[in-house]
Amino acid sequence: MEIQKLKLIIYDIRCEAKDTLVVELRDTMNNVLPAFTAGSHLEVYLKNGLIRHYSLLNDPAEDDRYVIAISLDANSKGGSQYIHQKLRVGDLLTVSTPRNNFPLVEANQYCFVAGGIGITPLLTMIHWCIAHQKKWRLYYSVRNRQRAAFYESLKALQQTQNIHFHFNDEHEHLLDLDAIVRTSTQQEHIYCCGPNQLMHTMKEVSTTIAERVHFEWFSAPGTLAQSGTSQDEISDFTVKLVKSGQEIPVRSEQSILEAIEEHGVEVPFSCRAGICRACECKVLNGEPEHLDMILSDSEKESNQSILICVSRARSKVLELDI
Repeated sequence: MEIQKLKLIIYDIRCEAKDTLVVELRDTMNNVLPAFTAGSHLEVYLKNGLIRHYSLLNDPAEDDRYVIAISLDANSKGGSQYIHQKLRVGDLLTVSTPRNNFPLVEANQYCFVAGGIGITPLLTMIHWCIAHQKKWRLYYSVRNRQRAAFYESLKALQQTQNIHFHFNDEHEHLLDLDAIVRTSTQQEHIYCCGPNQLMHTMKEVSTTIAERVHFEWFSAPGTLAQSGTSQDEISDFTVKLVKSGQEIPVRSEQSILEAIEEHGVEVPFSCRAGICRACECKVLNGEPEHLDMILSDSEKESNQSILICVSRARSKVLELDI
């Protein structure tokens, strides 16, 4: 699906917690914005050339604004740092129409597990649950109270005692994800978003109920080496672009996207991190090595598509519908 772009005005910027900004975007003429669903995100196109993905956090019923939150990353490569230092109220910002790789499935009840800024996509889901009178609970882990974004607004929703805050500096242990899984019923789906350590731990403790657990990752391994494969095991391969007839070698240190870009082939892409579907391509022959965090286990097993920005191939030749 082709990504459409919008040029919106920054209507408001505020500090929500330590190193966390909230940015409110509106149409320059106050027109209605394209609708979005719980779990959606925007691609933000910054003037320094970077593209970043930020989850929408406001109520999906709202049609006049998009609200996102940006945490300042100490290891920022220019995205969060640029937003914190350069953006001002009244500036124009180019964004995509909302996309959703983290949708809510129909369930009787929901459990939300957030780590740090991972709270943002879960806020839209909480809005949706309240509007549709769905049973839900939230576990929100953060380093300390000063970094707990949306603490006050969440406290206002805590009347039913279904919101549980975990401040790491006030406990001797991290959030007990195993206990959360143990108390989950068959009618409940778990949605988890946060730093990779939290996500990997949740994945490990929830293997027996994996079909009911959903993840929104901040990043994905970019190479086989980063995913735990030794350098000796990483092989070069050839990608065959069936539509153009080109056969392009992919070196061990490259993604497929990087290799075909070297040969002047232009294809859609966005995140370069395996956390969106912008570069998804149909596999016609060969066996992919999936390194993304978007395709489901069943999609990966079917080998019908691949996200070429991070993934590679197990076979010597991989044929793609490009």
